[in-house]
Amino acid sequence: MATAIREVGVWRQTRTLLLKNYLIKCRTKKSSVQEILFPLFFLFWLILISMMHPNKKYEEVPDIELNPMDKSILSNLILGYTPVTNITSNIMQRVSTDHLPDVIITEEYANEKEMLASSLSKPSNFVGVVFKDFMSYELRFFPDVIPVSSIYMDSRAGCSKSCEAAQYWSSGFTVLQASIDAAIIQLKTNVSLWKELESTKAVIMGETAIVEIVTFSRGIILIYLVIAFSPFGYFLAIHIVAEKEKKLKEFLKIMGLHDTAFWLSWVLLYMSLIFLMSLLMAVIATASSLFPQSSSIVIFLLFFLYGLSSIFFALMLTPLFKKSKHVGIVEFFVTVAFGFIGLLIVLMESFPKSLVWLLSPFCQCTFLIGIAQVMHLEDFHEGALFSNLTEGPYPLIITLIMLALNSTFYVLLAVYLDQVIPGEFGLRRSSLYFLKPSYWSKSKRNYKELSEGNVNGNISFSEIVEPVSSEFIGKEAIRISGIQKTYRKKSENVEALRNLSFDIYEGQITALLGHSGTGKSTLMNILCGLCPPSDGFASIYGHRVSEIDEMFEARKMIGICPQLDIHFDVLTVEENLSILASIKGIPANNIIQEVQKVLLDLDMQPIKDNPAKKLSGGQKRKLSLGIAVLGNPKILLLDEPTAGMDPCSRHIVWNLLKYRKANRVTVFSTHFMDEADILADRKAVISQGMLKCVGSSIFLKSKWGIGYRLSMYIDRYCATESLTSLVRQHIPGATLLQQNDQQLMFSLPFKDMDKFS
Repeated sequence: MATAIREVGVWRQTRTLLLKNYLIKCRTKKSSVQEILFPLFFLFWLILISMMHPNKKYEEVPDIELNPMDKSILSNLILGYTPVTNITSNIMQRVSTDHLPDVIITEEYANEKEMLASSLSKPSNFVGVVFKDFMSYELRFFPDVIPVSSIYMDSRAGCSKSCEAAQYWSSGFTVLQASIDAAIIQLKTNVSLWKELESTKAVIMGETAIVEIVTFSRGIILIYLVIAFSPFGYFLAIHIVAEKEKKLKEFLKIMGLHDTAFWLSWVLLYMSLIFLMSLLMAVIATASSLFPQSSSIVIFLLFFLYGLSSIFFALMLTPLFKKSKHVGIVEFFVTVAFGFIGLLIVLMESFPKSLVWLLSPFCQCTFLIGIAQVMHLEDFHEGALFSNLTEGPYPLIITLIMLALNSTFYVLLAVYLDQVIPGEFGLRRSSLYFLKPSYWSKSKRNYKELSEGNVNGNISFSEIVEPVSSEFIGKEAIRISGIQKTYRKKSENVEALRNLSFDIYEGQITALLGHSGTGKSTLMNILCGLCPPSDGFASIYGHRVSEIDEMFEARKMIGICPQLDIHFDVLTVEENLSILASIKGIPANNIIQEVQKVLLDLDMQPIKDNPAKKLSGGQKRKLSLGIAVLGNPKILLLDEPTAGMDPCSRHIVWNLLKYRKANRVTVFSTHFMDEADILADRKAVISQGMLKCVGSSIFLKSKWGIGYRLSMYIDRYCATESLTSLVRQHIPGATLLQQNDQQLMFSLPFKDMDKFS
C-alpha cells in the first residue's frame, strides 16, 4: 500500500541541506581553502602596508617668543647696493648712519652684474641690496646664512629657536629689512618709524596636533578590505548557479523541497563562515597596527555585517544568470567597481552628499565609508568605540544600520527575482504575484471541478483510445487535455507537443512509446513541473501542473527519475539516498531502513560507498531510479529509467516496478516495444508530438499491427495446396505471404484471433 502524502518541515530540510553543503565543502577542498585563506591573506597584506607606511603624527606645538631684534648681529656687515642714485644713496646713508651706525660698511656698485662679480671674492658677511625702484628692493644673502625659501614643512612639530623659520630673525635679515623699510618710509613721508620697527617682537606661532595621512596606502587598505570578503560571495554564487545549471535545484523542489529551506541552507552555512572569519579578522586587526585603538567588538560588527551583505548581494545576482562561470566573474568585478566608487567618496572631500545616499544601497560603498570612518577615529580620536559611534563626518552607527538594511533588501530581492525571472527549468510567477489574494490565502479546488472544466469536447479519441475496464472508472490520476508545447529555436517555433489528450490511471503502469524527439521527455517535464505547457491542461489528482502552489502539493506524491542523471557528484550513493530521503520527508528513524531496502532492491549494495561521479552510466541510472522510489511515492514519473543498463539490471528494474504497481501511478518512457509490452498495462504511442494510440498491447497491435504470422516448415512430399485449404478452412482471412521448397508463411488477422489463440 502506498504511503500517505509526505509532509516535511522547512527546518528539517534546512538541516539536511546544511549537512549536504558541509559534506560538499569538505570534499571540494581547493575552493574551500581559497575561501578561508584569501580574506586572511588580504588582512595580513594590509597590516604589512600599514606598518610600512604609517601615518605621521605631530604633537601640539606651543607659541615660541623669539629674542628682541638685535642690531649687533649685523656687526662688521659689508652692505653693497646697486644702482647708485640720489634716492638709493639717501636710503643707504640713513641706514648706515641713523639706524645702524658703527655696524655696517656700505659699498656702491654700478649694476647688479658688477656686484655679483665682486661678491665672489667677498666673505660670508657680504650682503647685497638690489633696488628695483623707489619702493621695492631685493636682499641678497649667501645661501648658508638663511634657509632656502622653496623648502616646505608640513608641520612645525618639535621646532625650536633653531628651526629654519627662526633663521630669518637670528641671521640679521629681519633687522636689515626693517632698517631699509624705515629709511624708505622716512624719505617718503618725512616721518621716522625706526624706533617702532626696532622694538618689533617675533613669535613663532604654535599649532595643534596634526596627522599626516599617506593617501595612496590608505586607498590600498580600503579597497583591499572591500575585496577581502569577495571569495565568499564568489563561491556562493557559483555553487547556487551550478546547482541550477545541473537542474539540481528544480529536482529537489520536485522531491518536495521548500524554497525557504534551499536559501536558508546556504545562508546559514556562509553566515557561520562569515562569523568565524569576521571574529578572527577583528581580533587580528585590533591587535596589530591596522586598528590598534578600536574596539574589537565594533570592528567585528562592521566586518560581520559587511560579510553578510556581501553574500546576500551574491544571492541577489544568482537568479540573473544561467551559467556558473559567468556569475562568479560578474560578482567579483561588481564588488571591485563599487569599491572604487566608495574610494572616490572617501578621498574626494567635494563628493556630493546626495550621491552618497544614492549609493548607500550598495554594500561595498557603505562598508568602505565605514572603514574610512574607523581610520578617522583612529587618527583623531581614541579609535572606533561604542562611545563615539555617532561622531565623525560619516557616523559609524549609520554604516552599521545601512549594512543591516542592505542585507534585508538583498534577500527580499533575491527571493523575488528567483520567483519571477524566467529560467530554463521550473515554473515562474507573475511580476506582481505578491499582490494577489490567492498567494496569501490559498484555496484548493476539487478534482471534479478541475477536470470537467478543462476537458476539450471538440475532439473524439474513441478510435485511438482504448476504453478502460469498469474497475478503473473514476481512478483517473493524471488527466491530460489539449496539451501543447512550443519552443523558440533560433528564429522559428518548434512544436514539441501537439494537442495531446489522454488519461493515466491509478493501479496501472503506463508507457510512453516513441522515437527520440517525439515529445516524451517534454511531456514528462510538464507533468513534474519542470516546464509549463504552452496551451492545454494537465492535472495530477486534481492539482494543475501549471500552477506553482498546486504543483507544490502534487510534488509531495511524486517520485521522479529524469532523463539526465541528477545527483550530488562528490557524495556517495548511500549519502545521496539518505539526503534525498530526508528531503522527501521520510521519518528520521526509518531513513536507514528505507535506504538499505532501495540498495537491496536495485542491487546497489556493492557500490553504496562509491562517489556518484565515479559510477558507470547504468549505475547512475540505478541511483536516479533509487531516488525516485524512495518513500514509496504515490506517483512515479520515469523518463527512460533503464537507458544504459545491462539486461540483468533491466530485469531487476522491471521486477521492482511490477512489485510496486498496486495502488500507485507509474508512468515511464521508452524506445523499446518489448520493455513496454512486458511492463505496461497501457501504452501511449507518441509521434511528432501527437498521440497516435493509447491502450493495451493487443489494442495497439490490432490498431496498428499487421497481425500474427504462421510459419510451417515443409519437405518435398508436402501437398501445399491441401495444406493452404486446411488453414483457410479454419481461418478464412488467412493470407499466404511466402512459399518455397522449405517454408509456408501465412498472415493471420486479429479478428480471427479467437480461432487460433
